[in-house]
Amino acid sequence: MAWIIIIGILLVAIGPVLYVMPSKRDKQLIALRSQARTAGLTVDISHIPDLNATAIDKVSAGGKKREPKIKCATYTLIPSHPFQNSPCWHLGRSKTDNVLVTGWGRIGAVRGISSSDDGYWARIGAIINALPGSCIAVKTTPHEICWQGLEHLNDQPINELVLEIKTGLEKIVELHDQIDKERQTST
Repeated sequence: MAWIIIIGILLVAIGPVLYVMPSKRDKQLIALRSQARTAGLTVDISHIPDLNATAIDKVSAGGKKREPKIKCATYTLIPSHPFQNSPCWHLGRSKTDNVLVTGWGRIGAVRGISSSDDGYWARIGAIINALPGSCIAVKTTPHEICWQGLEHLNDQPINELVLEIKTGLEKIVELHDQIDKERQTST
């Protein structure tokens, strides 16, 4: 009987400690985010609109309008200098709004580039479609280029995943830098 009580007390004491221990997935995310920071990316958590939300997701049971959002990680690359005249846009994976890039819809307004500039959008499409599969959105502003995703590793080494994200963002930076320089020399 005394042994049962001792075991019970130990379980009560050790149980909460084991509960707060990071899981294998938590350890992978910590390593992924640490590697991203080491590679020069900033990491934070954000919410983006769910472009694939159903009508049920957009209205509550009481009839109130909802804005469905997806919680995701944002990996941001800050260019060496802000862009004065480069395009600004935010694209998310979408099954419906595929005007600019197939499979990607607009989140907010597109500024600084025409939606009919097929050459630009083809280049952007090639870059963002090559980003890792868990990428659900890409955002550009004059001050940053962002990868937004769900951080699914899919047995891919962490350093490869971070390299793919950073390389894709750097390609967008190079394209926007080229556009920025061309527009500054033409004015």
